[in-house]
Amino acid sequence: MESQRELLLDLAKRSILDKLHLSQRPTLSRPVSRAALRTALQRLRGPPSGALPEDHRGQEYEIISFAETGLSSTDRTRLDFHFSSDRTAGSVEVQQASLMFFVQLPPNTTWTLAVRVLVLGPHATNLTMASQHLLVVDASGWHQLLLGPEAQAACSQGHLALELVPEAQSSVILGGPAHRPFVAARVRVGGKHRVRRRGVECQGGSRMCCRQEFFVDFREIGWHDWIIQPEGYAMNFCTGQCPVHVAGMPGIAASFHTAVLNLLKANTAVGTTGGGSCCVPTARRPLSLLYYDRDSNIVKTDIPDMVVEACGCS
Repeated sequence: MESQRELLLDLAKRSILDKLHLSQRPTLSRPVSRAALRTALQRLRGPPSGALPEDHRGQEYEIISFAETGLSSTDRTRLDFHFSSDRTAGSVEVQQASLMFFVQLPPNTTWTLAVRVLVLGPHATNLTMASQHLLVVDASGWHQLLLGPEAQAACSQGHLALELVPEAQSSVILGGPAHRPFVAARVRVGGKHRVRRRGVECQGGSRMCCRQEFFVDFREIGWHDWIIQPEGYAMNFCTGQCPVHVAGMPGIAASFHTAVLNLLKANTAVGTTGGGSCCVPTARRPLSLLYYDRDSNIVKTDIPDMVVEACGCS
């Protein structure tokens, strides 16, 4: 049983990394303060209204990238945002990108700010201005600026550079330890979910095809430092016999969880008997994950087909 558990945990880790397009678990290079993390998470939006049906939408990501300040002077501030390119395999659509920044103004003050989107020139040497947004700020606090297609394209390419140019020098305070500017980007990767069907739970000594519960604890596998939420997930897998008279259900494709079953069988685990029919998942749901990527950005996504809900015979 212990060897089965180690095998399942290893396969769970491999599946999460594969579906996040990561070759290995991220190592945090630029830790984010708790105050900045708390502020940013409060501004993560929920699922968009009028979302596409689950069977037709691709995998969605909501990414928070904290600013790195560079090339700043008394009259302008340069902000750099880095987005991991690991998830750009396949059809990627940056649906929306917004700049969030905090301003502390003196009383009865109005502040005009130009936000310039910088992109690489034709020869990939110098940064040039692609677009500019003018923003009038008349109150202290957090402000949001919806960025255009030039910024969305830069996000999808992995690097967004913004230049903040105030109309006149003043005693405005931009940012601070708990108020690091960040960009929130909503990204969708193309793909479709598989057909869903129903099945039964494993109970007692039943040897027929059923769903076996299995929980993966992220602290147990040492992943709690880069996965913010949840603390673990119910992976589950399918096991049991598939007699001829219940075999041949159409439209069921093999998946990662079929590989779990095959490896368990190879390790003499209790599973299906030999033959042409296999006990496989017929219903799955996504795993909602909030984590740090390799650039220390906060990423929110639903990983499709991670939790087995029902099993049946192929």
